[in-house]
Amino acid sequence: MRRLLLLGILSACGGEGASGADLSGFPTARILVDGVEFEVYVATTLAQQAQGLMFATEEQLQPLLDGTPRGMLFVFSTEATRSFWMRDTYVPLDLAYAKADGTIVEIHQLVPLDETLVVSGEPVQYALEALEDTFAAHGIGPGAVIVP
Repeated sequence: MRRLLLLGILSACGGEGASGADLSGFPTARILVDGVEFEVYVATTLAQQAQGLMFATEEQLQPLLDGTPRGMLFVFSTEATRSFWMRDTYVPLDLAYAKADGTIVEIHQLVPLDETLVVSGEPVQYALEALEDTFAAHGIGPGAVIVP
């Protein structure tokens, strides 16, 4: 009976948020960011980019057993001013905006559930999200290069 009650409470709180995001539709890739290998979910379609890491759990973004950090790489067809928010995103994230050549031009720390738009200061073609402090822990900052 207690188990059924707990399942009911989790369902009422939003099933996906409780169990994590369905990231199975995203391809994965290994990329380098200033020589640090990341495993990323790759968001290239409008639907994938709209979903992003909504409902993802901290466990889904933990480094792999070998220490490889994880994240999501958003790949856009052209450079443009981009904006991100944290709707339905429950874990704190780092967000790096990068130019067409992969050079990171700015990094932001994103607060869970904050719907304030975080707008790139200049046109960018890539955005990379990872758990908060991942970039700092690996010495990644503006000027670092993403190699898809």
